[in-house]
Amino acid sequence: MSAPPFEDLARQLSGRAAAPFGLRLRLEELTLSVRSNSAAIIDDLRRYFAPFIVEDSGGANLDFLFLDGPAETPPVELAVRPHLPGKKPDKERCADLAGLGLAAGGGRVVRKQATGMLFVFGHADGQSASGSVNIAVGPCAQNRNQLVNFLCARYMERRVAQGWILGHASGVVKGALGLALCGFAGMGKSTLALHLVAQGCDFLSNDRVLVEPKTQARPVLHGIPKHPRLNPGTALGNPDLAPLLACALPPGLRRAYAALPPAALYAVEDKFDAVIGECFGAADELADAATSMKNAKGSRFRLAAPLSGLAVLNWRHGGGPMQARRVDLASRPDLLEAFRKPPGAFYLPQALETARLTASECLEALSGVPVLELFGGSDFEAGTTACLKLLEE
Repeated sequence: MSAPPFEDLARQLSGRAAAPFGLRLRLEELTLSVRSNSAAIIDDLRRYFAPFIVEDSGGANLDFLFLDGPAETPPVELAVRPHLPGKKPDKERCADLAGLGLAAGGGRVVRKQATGMLFVFGHADGQSASGSVNIAVGPCAQNRNQLVNFLCARYMERRVAQGWILGHASGVVKGALGLALCGFAGMGKSTLALHLVAQGCDFLSNDRVLVEPKTQARPVLHGIPKHPRLNPGTALGNPDLAPLLACALPPGLRRAYAALPPAALYAVEDKFDAVIGECFGAADELADAATSMKNAKGSRFRLAAPLSGLAVLNWRHGGGPMQARRVDLASRPDLLEAFRKPPGAFYLPQALETARLTASECLEALSGVPVLELFGGSDFEAGTTACLKLLEE
C-alpha cells in the first residue's frame, strides 16, 4: 500500500463530511477550535470542557476535526508500536507520512486497535486556519475519552516543543501554591488529588502535568483540561469521597455497584469521568495573589500555579503506618523516574527536536522545589495532611 502525501490525506478527510457543529476552548493564552459532523459529540464535549469554553470567533492556535462514523481500514500500512512494560501490547499502530515540498513537515496516522479510531495529525498549510491538522475519524461518539486524550496530547506537544517538561502526575492548587502528585502506576495519585480537592484545594490536572522552567522565582506547574477517571471502588468505596463522587456514576449503575461487597466493588474496572465542577461545585473568590492564575467562571479547575511542592507516592497497600520525609531528587533517581513521562505516539518528531526530555533536564527544571516522599502503607487521609503541611511550609 503506497502512502499518499500527508496533505492529500488531510484534504481527503477534511472534505469527507460537513462539520457544522463546533466549540472553542481557551487554555491559558491558547485557543483551540473543535468542529464535528455530530451535534451530540459537541454537546458532550461542551459539558466536559465547560470551564474552558469561550464564544469568540477569532483565529485558533490549534484546529480539531472529529468525524463520527464506523471504524474503517487505515489508508496506509501501519506499524506496531513498541509497548512500555505493564502496558497492553499492540494497543496502537502508526505510520509517518511525508509532506509535499522541502519545507512541509508532514504528519502521522495512529489507529487505536481496540476501538478502530483513526487519528491523523501534523502540519499542512491551507488545510486549516492555523496550519495544524488534527483529525479523528471513526466511532467518535462512543469514545469521548480518546477524543479528550487526543486533544490534550496535541496541546501538550505544543508546550513540550516550547521546552516545558512533561510529567506523569496529578496536580492541585492551594491559594496560589501548586502541588504535583506523582507515583508509579496504581499508587493512587488521582485519588489523593481528589482528597485534597475535598479539603479545599482546586484541581489542576489529572495524570499529566507540564512544568515551565523558572522564569522568575520558581517554575510554574501547568495542567491539561482532563478530569479524573474513576473506577466504582474509588467513587463509592471511600467514605470521605463517596458523597462527592457518587454523581460521576449513572444512577442505575450506582445502585448496582453499591450492592456489591467491597472486594467485588474494587475489582470492577469500568471507568467514569468525575467532572470537577459537578462533583465539587464552584470555587469561592480567591485572594488577589491567586486571581491572575484562576480560571474563569468560578471553576474549581485551574490550569496554572507556581510549583511549590512535589509529593511522590511510594507507598503500598498493607505497608504499615504511612510515613513522610523530605528528599533530594538528585540523590533519588528512582523517585525522579516516577515523575518523568516519555512522549507517546501523538508527539511528532519535529516537535520533540526542541523538547527537554532527559533526566538531567527534568531535574534542573525541578531544582529548588521541595519534594516529599510518602512511603510505608497507603493512607490517603494521612497523605492529605502531609501534602497540606508541605504547602503550608
